[in-house]
Amino acid sequence: MKPTKTVTCDVLVVGSGAGGLATALTARHHGLDVIVTEKEPVFGGTTARSGGWMWIPCNPLAQKEGFKDSKEAARTYLQHEAGNHFDAGRVDAFLENGPKMVEFFETNTEMEFTLGPAFSDYHPDAPGGTSGGRSIVATPYDGRKLGKEIARLRPPLKEITFLGMMIGSGKELLHLRNTVGILPRTDVRCG
Repeated sequence: MKPTKTVTCDVLVVGSGAGGLATALTARHHGLDVIVTEKEPVFGGTTARSGGWMWIPCNPLAQKEGFKDSKEAARTYLQHEAGNHFDAGRVDAFLENGPKMVEFFETNTEMEFTLGPAFSDYHPDAPGGTSGGRSIVATPYDGRKLGKEIARLRPPLKEITFLGMMIGSGKELLHLRNTVGILPRTDVRCG
């Protein structure tokens, strides 16, 4: 058996999806020595294949646009939606720190977010629900800035790629429709 090398660190992150990389970046920002481990030869986890949308009540982008929201309304909505599975401690931590996370990443990284003002809660008429302002998406990033590291990013699924572009329900679908005249069926929801 080949001898193993011992490596030490302050934080060991398992997985390179959004949660793992966010943890690693935050720990490093606070001066900790971080190692990210990944079982695949590429990084990004399943997050690299997602649309990047997040549900963050009271986020800074919505506040700048004048959306009226409150932690209490979001908490009421989550309590209604989760029923017996509602975990007050976790919900309160999420509602307190979600907006702070958005601000942290926009201030300390090249990451930017875009507000989805027309994206309503799943049940906007439920207690505490809203018709928009809680959903944000990661703004497209110029992959050329990654240099040769872009080759290590998990590629999009072939099943949802057209002409090398991952198609979701966002601006890329509208661009495709406007550019080549392809109009998706209106009874099918993409993304």
